[in-house]
Amino acid sequence: MKLDWKARLARVDWKVWKPRLGYGGFALLAFVLSLRWTFPAEAVKQRLILEAGARGWQIEVGQVGPGAVLGVRATDVRLDDGSGLRIPLDEVSASLRLLPLLAGRQVLEFDGRVFDGRVAGMAQLNGDRRPFAFEVKGVDLARALPLRKATGIDLAGKLAGQVDVVLPGRPQDRATGRIDLTVTGAGVEGGQVPVPGMGGTYPLPKIGLGDLVAAVRLDQGKAVAEKLELRGGDAELTGEGLTVILQPRLEYAPLMGKARIALQPSLWTRSGTSGLKSIAELALAPSRTPDGGYQFAVFGTLGHPQLRPAGGP
Repeated sequence: MKLDWKARLARVDWKVWKPRLGYGGFALLAFVLSLRWTFPAEAVKQRLILEAGARGWQIEVGQVGPGAVLGVRATDVRLDDGSGLRIPLDEVSASLRLLPLLAGRQVLEFDGRVFDGRVAGMAQLNGDRRPFAFEVKGVDLARALPLRKATGIDLAGKLAGQVDVVLPGRPQDRATGRIDLTVTGAGVEGGQVPVPGMGGTYPLPKIGLGDLVAAVRLDQGKAVAEKLELRGGDAELTGEGLTVILQPRLEYAPLMGKARIALQPSLWTRSGTSGLKSIAELALAPSRTPDGGYQFAVFGTLGHPQLRPAGGP
């Protein structure tokens, strides 16, 4: 008859095991403290700079210190891809999970504060299949200067959502997974926008765009937008069949699909929009649909999307 756990504990000779457990705990504590007291901060900072440089990034780090048991914590981090794209991280920590490491898998946990929000998740660094998952909370798009540089538009809203994908470890494999994001209180605070058929750019007034919902599926080397909707604002948008052909440099990944825009009457009551209405209607006339919306064919690349009028019945 098997003994339950209480009976098993009662049979343990604690006079023998107490010293062993005490010495083991003391050794583990001493090991952890020694890692923190002798942490090679300057060497880690130089290694981060070298590793980022090998991947085409420049990195500036304010302070570096230990994080968790097998981790590092850095503050005032600045990433630069060399083309002017700069990503500031107020604080970021990363550590390797111990148990997967014993099994030969390098699983990195990370947690960072960026644009008044938080990004936390994990990534497997080796193997044929490399899971990569993280959650975004409260990222303020108004502070995201890289977006302003890429679009020429001052955006507003709070970004949240989840990314859960499996990245390939071999060149012949393709990424799979899902990306689900929302932006609450989306809007435009200003900037310049090209007007199809007119040439040049025009200043944008302040526009409320409501809430954005995006659901993207990754499969067979493609990212397909299963849902892309912007509702509840002065302008509403719906994506139709938007697809990105994935490649290592996402900025140059081919983009295709359709987009439909509906301008609400409230848009023309906003300050600074009265003079824009006649210009917008003239420029958008080729893309106008019978229901009063505007439809476009989307093409180009993810970093440089373009629109072509696709109105009519």
